[in-house]
Formats: sequence, structure tokens, C-alpha cells
Amino acid sequence: MAISILNQFVKPKTRFQVLLDRYQYLLSIAATFLFFSHLPDYLYTAPIIPVPPLAWIGALTVLSLPFLKKAANIPKPLLAWMIFYLLISMLSLMTVSGDELSFTDFRAKALSVLFIVLMYVLYQQQSVRHIRYTMIAVVILSTINNLIELLSPRLFSDLNVGRPAGFYIDPNQSGCAIFLGMLLGLPVIRKQYRWVLILVAGIGIITTFSRGAILGWSISTLIMVFGRMLSDKRRKIIVPAILLIIFLASINPLKLLSDYFKGDPTGANWDIVNRLEEFQNPTETAKEDSAVSRQAVAAGAMVLFSNHPFWGNGLASTRKWMVADISTHNMYLYYMADNGILGILFLPGAIFAVVYRNKGENVTVLISFAVFISLWGLFSHEVLAERYTLASFAFLAAMNTNEKWYLKHANQSDSTSRSQRLLPPAGDRRGSQLSLPPGRTKQEAQRLLPPALNQKFIPTDRD
Repeated sequence: MAISILNQFVKPKTRFQVLLDRYQYLLSIAATFLFFSHLPDYLYTAPIIPVPPLAWIGALTVLSLPFLKKAANIPKPLLAWMIFYLLISMLSLMTVSGDELSFTDFRAKALSVLFIVLMYVLYQQQSVRHIRYTMIAVVILSTINNLIELLSPRLFSDLNVGRPAGFYIDPNQSGCAIFLGMLLGLPVIRKQYRWVLILVAGIGIITTFSRGAILGWSISTLIMVFGRMLSDKRRKIIVPAILLIIFLASINPLKLLSDYFKGDPTGANWDIVNRLEEFQNPTETAKEDSAVSRQAVAAGAMVLFSNHPFWGNGLASTRKWMVADISTHNMYLYYMADNGILGILFLPGAIFAVVYRNKGENVTVLISFAVFISLWGLFSHEVLAERYTLASFAFLAAMNTNEKWYLKHANQSDSTSRSQRLLPPAGDRRGSQLSLPPGRTKQEAQRLLPPALNQKFIPTDRD
């Protein structure tokens, strides 16, 4: 609210600056939709368009050239994390022979850092609201796709493992992307209607039968309830939720669904049946294939870590082993095996870099984001590789910088450069007050601004 009010007091830009802002606005919306929906990867994998995802990122880099100088304004914690991440990865690369898998892994890490920078420079304060709406649109689209694929298995791709995923092909990725889009899009919805988006996202996540996504969505929803982000009267939500749980426990819907999908003559929903049976008997030793393989690779990663706990085994160590044809399914074990004890800091460091002192985002959203990503690292080793996750980090970093801009650079002269208007250096202390435009009086400004901002932004009589 404060930012929208403060916009009224910033001096107007030139026509060229306005056109460039509109171009950046449209580019940020398009990039958010493409990479949050996983569409470039889907079109290439399907295959529908023979254009690899890297080409889309290259095109984004070229289109973002007018704004790349804003990369110098990246918040210091995030910049420090990126340097640390690449430096340790480079040292790990030097400890192994120059095999192709190791170099490919390092290129993927460098590309992840580049993608965060690219998305960061696109996320300006004028487009934040519509970027959130774009994320909501992706949540709705992905949920619809999952429901369609639940009824028509493998409609989107034959590579699907047997659970709905839509454009993501991997149901776990689908669940994670839907949650992040819901969480970051939630603040633009009125408080009394936010439960609708959470419910829609919940439906989309549940259809993936992803354990990590369902658990993360459940915990984060509780955080938002108790954080008063959904309702001022929490009992209005808690009491119906308890009644719903009692009702579901009495009818045992997992058994009903399992019986339904077992009747599938094509066997396309075999993984759904496995997940449902596991949910019904979580303590049994005989678990479905995914759980068994996860246990095997986790044990293998711990053996690698114990062999070289300080410097690790080098990049891509868990992609070369003979334990299984998959990696760890765990971000922490993945980095511990590759980079040793320092690898444990990679994911928590990335979360801390975008959450620390971030006053540009709702504190409950930040807490939910930190909890979900921390938890998601236990279920996936691709947290810092998937582009919808990286875009989320970039968005939170931009929100932090935008807030600092309004707090420290609201008083802009006509000669101020465009880069300073949008995302100036957070450490620059110039300008702590707003200049009143013609026709505005100090009294009018005091009525518009919240009380907490009156003393900070309203010029004094000496001005």
C-alpha cells in the first residue's frame, strides 16, 4: 500500500523511459509465465518445438540487455551467496578429473546463477502486482492440466511416470511450482478470498500425489492461518478443517481412490495406486518403488560423504555412482556428497540471502517460503536448478531492493538515471524524503501516507 501511495510523489519520467518501462513490464510478465509454467522445457521434451530451454534463456538475455546494468544492484547477501556457491563449486570441479558430467554440472550451476540475475533485473516495482497475477494464472492453468491428465493419463507426455504433471512432466516439479506460484501470488488477493487460491493450489498439488508438495502445502497453510494472513478469526477456518478431517477419516477416501485406479485396464495410473497404498500403510516395510529407491540413494550419498567429509567427492559424484540410475533426491545429501561439509550451507544460504531483512514482502510469505524450500530440499536435488524456483528467489530479492529504493531514493531529480529510479544500489544513502509534485501540499501528503511514513517521507518546512 505504501509503495502505491509513494508512486504519486515520484517525479515523472521522460517518454523514452516510460516506453522502456513498458517494454520491461511486458518482458517480465512473459518471462514469468514461460518459466513458471515450465513451457519451454515441455515444448522441447514433448517434442513440439525443437528449441532447447537454453535457447529461451539466451533470447531472454538478449532482450534484457537494456537493463543488465541493474545487476550491480543485487542485494549484498544474495551476491555473497552466488560468489560462495560458484567458488566452492569451482574448487570441487578441480578435485575431479575433467569428465563431461562434472563440467556439465558446473555449467548448470553457473546457468542457475545467471538466470537469477536475469530475472532479478526484469522484476521492477511497476510490474510486481501483475507478475503476481501471472503466477496465479499459472497455478490455475497447472491445476486444470493436472485434473485433465488425471482423467486422461499421459496426455501431455509419454515420459510421465504415472501421475498427473501437466507441462512439468515430473509430478514433483508440478507440485512445487504450483505451491510457489500460489504463495507469491497470494498477497494481491483480498484476505477473505485467499482461501480460494489456496484450495485451488491444494487440488492441483494433491493430484500430483507428491509427498513433499502435499506436506509443504499443509504446513505452510497452517503458518498462513496462524500468521493471520487468511483470516482475522482463525477459528472460522480451524473448526471446519477439523470437521473435514474427521469426515475424511471416516470414509477412508484413500481406499476408495485406490480401488478406483486399480480398475484402470491400461495401468497408466500405476504410480497413483502405489502412492495411495503407501499413504494408507505408511509404517509397513514394503513400500512403493520410489520410497525404496530414495532410501538406497540416501544411504549411498551418506557413504560418499563419510569417505570425504571435508572437501567432498567432486562435482556430479552422485551422478556417476553405481547405486542407482538417479541422484540423491535430497538437496542436502547431494551437496554434501559433492562439496563436503560446506555443501550443507548452499540451500540454507540461498534462502537466507532473499529472506534476511526483506521488508518488501509479507513476513508470513517469507516464513512460508523458507519453511517450504527447506523442506523441499529433503525431497528433491534440483531445488537450485529448476527455473520456477530460481525465479522465486529472484522475485523476493527484487522485492527487497524495491522496498529499499522507496525508503532511500524516493526524492528523485529529473536528471536521475533510469537505473537509479528502478533499482538503485541498496547501500546508497542519497535522498530520504519525497519531493511534492506541483499542486500537492504537505497536508495532502500527510493524509495520503500511513502515519508511520509521514515523518520519513514528508518534507519539513525547511525544505
